[in-house]
Amino acid sequence: MNKKTKVIILRYLISFIIFLIVWIILHFSFENLENPYKAMISAGIMAILSPRIKEYETQSEKKMQVMWIFLRKPISI
Repeated sequence: MNKKTKVIILRYLISFIIFLIVWIILHFSFENLENPYKAMISAGIMAILSPRIKEYETQSEKKMQVMWIFLRKPISI
């Protein structure tokens, strides 16, 4: 596997974990909230908190940059 594939898998794994955490918090906090509403709220919060991947091109090669709300500086890969 190349670096790009590993980063994309890690991004989706982190997104899924964030979704599950938010879902569980909503499940135990609001017992009367229906499942579709929990899913929409969890997906919205997951979209905000998930890491972003940008590709940019330098003179020598394409590079990837991972930006996340929890990190101050982007990580170049």
